[in-house]
Amino acid sequence: MQKVKFLNTVASFSIGMAGLIVLAPSHAQAPTQKSGALAAATAPKSTSTAASAKPAARPATGESVLPAQPLFIVQLLTGPAWEKDKAADAQAGFAEHSKNLARMRSDGLLVVGARFKDSVADKGMLIVRAATREAVLAQFESDPMVKERKFVLDVAAFNPFYDGFVARPERIGATPDSPLASLNWLAGCWYGRNERSEFREQWMRPAGGVMLGMGHSTYKGKMLSFESLRIELDATGIPVYTIKPSDQAEASFKSTRYDATTIVFENPTHDYPQKITYSLRANGMLDAKIEGMLKGREARIDFPMRRASCE
Repeated sequence: MQKVKFLNTVASFSIGMAGLIVLAPSHAQAPTQKSGALAAATAPKSTSTAASAKPAARPATGESVLPAQPLFIVQLLTGPAWEKDKAADAQAGFAEHSKNLARMRSDGLLVVGARFKDSVADKGMLIVRAATREAVLAQFESDPMVKERKFVLDVAAFNPFYDGFVARPERIGATPDSPLASLNWLAGCWYGRNERSEFREQWMRPAGGVMLGMGHSTYKGKMLSFESLRIELDATGIPVYTIKPSDQAEASFKSTRYDATTIVFENPTHDYPQKITYSLRANGMLDAKIEGMLKGREARIDFPMRRASCE
């Protein structure tokens, strides 16, 4: 936990992920419901007004989160042994082929897999992370559908000039039965930065009635804060967001609104913030923000993030 002098008071703070939690005096006990020694997580020139609390946004270039290895695009084309009267999953060796892809996914090599159809035939497309083209081909040496020429591989270097993320359509824009399932769009790794810090947030997909996350904030290579996060349903079925910042007590916020791309959490008795919002924009950016009353005035801080490598 970094110590920062603020108005002649040494204050410890946590701004990670959604930049959430309270500033409290270093000698204080765990945060309470009453007002504490709050301040914006930056230099003393910051004030508590909404206009001045909002950081100067800067494009999140994400140079530090680019993949460690090159990417290759692999097209799975039907080969001479393909049985035209059978569907893909009825072809001999398909189960083993699927297990091989699952293994590549588990090993962190398979980034994206998709099917598509052109004017000739159904095809498959994979984006694979590997050191060389030969290393990509080696991943298919045990694949019976490739060995028996049911599939022919077309491998080429893949050099994206815009970073992005692709999810199955049913994960975005659907109206799932479970409130936690509606948060699938939040799962994955996110990165952003402003003049105060670089911040990262990572969320696992909902499982077992809970969605787990973690966050990390740095400035010029030095850690500012880290948090553990979780979203789970309370006894009435409402999503509750709980954050445990480094060296601070947990704080919980109950959802007051959620839909296919936005969720709002609130706790009106919390020092600051009292409101936390995550919203997925149409361009794939994640808007995270905290809001509330700070020293008698409305304050808001935005944390725009984009999809990033989890490495």
